[in-house]
Amino acid sequence: MQTCKVALLQLFIGIIVIAALVLINFDFLHEFYIANQETMVGIIINSFILLLFITGLLSIIRALGYYAAQEKAMRVFRKNLTRDLEEPDEGVGKHTIIVERYHRLQELNRTNTAVDQNALAASLVAQESLKTSFPRFINNVLILAGVFGTIIALSIALLGADNMLTDSGAVSGMGTVIHGMSTALSTTMTAIFCYVFFHFFYSKLTDIQTNILSQIEDVTQTQLVARHAVTESDVLRNANQLLNVLQDLIAEMKETQQEYTHVGKQLVALITASQQDSTGMNNHFDKLEHLLREGFRLPDQQ
Repeated sequence: MQTCKVALLQLFIGIIVIAALVLINFDFLHEFYIANQETMVGIIINSFILLLFITGLLSIIRALGYYAAQEKAMRVFRKNLTRDLEEPDEGVGKHTIIVERYHRLQELNRTNTAVDQNALAASLVAQESLKTSFPRFINNVLILAGVFGTIIALSIALLGADNMLTDSGAVSGMGTVIHGMSTALSTTMTAIFCYVFFHFFYSKLTDIQTNILSQIEDVTQTQLVARHAVTESDVLRNANQLLNVLQDLIAEMKETQQEYTHVGKQLVALITASQQDSTGMNNHFDKLEHLLREGFRLPDQQ
């Protein structure tokens, strides 16, 4: 079973357990957090902590769903590599991390650019860290929200203690002190419980993210880079093919040269024959001229 699905299952079970415990102890929690409160400070601070907690859990659920899809894509992509498909991204989502990495390597290969896996890994880590930035913020703020609530509650308790110094405000001052201490305790308990629960699943999210990114780098190094890299055997094979092409070209050039030589010989013979024909015709013209002069008794030209 995928680690993301296991984490999601654990998260949902944890939420159900918390909801059941809240329902079982509803009367006590209502008395402790809501009833008999002199001010709304405790309710406001605890509500703020719970709001942070719930929004953080929703962001973790969304991130786990995203990485569950990445795990599935990685599994299909690895299977395609073992099947020796021409395109191993067949049946894999176009916007998954592994397919984007594969297309990036293809682009670098087409442009004859050297693959710097360290740069690719650093870029991917920076890109994926954005998806966990909000849960990381909630994880850092939750415990501080409890400390903030404690400080506010202790300030209220100090105001009650100040009222106790006067005879007229002794009773009300004691009530304010008790209210302040109760608020400080409730906000601290709420923040600690939410932090422990949230931090457990936030740690799982970061572990899953690290695991998926390490798998992508492993596939890139062991299979994808080797698939696109130019090896010594590839160079020798390409050089051999180039030599074969050059040999064929030289043979064609020799044949063409022989044809040119043959045509040149024929041209020389044609010129020689033409010259001989021209000489014979000149002789015939001289004989004809001589006969005409004798027939018409013309004087010879000097």
